[in-house]
Amino acid sequence: MKFLTKIYLPEFVYGSVDGIVTTVAVITGSIGIGLPTHIIFILGLANVFADGFSMGSSKFLSSISHNQITMTEGINKSPKSEGFATFISFIFIGFIPLVPFLISILIPSFKGLDIIFSLSFSIFSFILVGYIGASVTGTSHFRNIIRTVIVGSIAASISFCVGYLLNNMM
Repeated sequence: MKFLTKIYLPEFVYGSVDGIVTTVAVITGSIGIGLPTHIIFILGLANVFADGFSMGSSKFLSSISHNQITMTEGINKSPKSEGFATFISFIFIGFIPLVPFLISILIPSFKGLDIIFSLSFSIFSFILVGYIGASVTGTSHFRNIIRTVIVGSIAASISFCVGYLLNNMM
């Protein structure tokens, strides 16, 4: 897992947090309009792969632009590896909030619990990203976890509020 080194930590954090937030946005928006579990899972999975690729390819292109403008000192990351690290982080960590919906599809009696578990898995994912980041940098686990959970939760809450308000207005 080469991308979990200090060199690729920014891509891991960026890809992972955005993966969680955009997945939760799809989930909460879908819940807000009352979509069935299997549709929520399909939309979430489509989001994870399409947006993950979009982020990875955008990171790749922005890294090329950055390298063309200025030569980096010390560590020279390749645009391909930066894009790949962002993509993989987005896919793996962004998929975690979808797991309860997959379980709900496979075990229909789990329906109703999938939403609660998905939100719990989302918080767990933010904790995981904060923990890994602190472990790689040698900084305070508590501080990094709290910061990641708060920032990620605010972003995820925005999507829920927008979906909820628009659904109630329509």
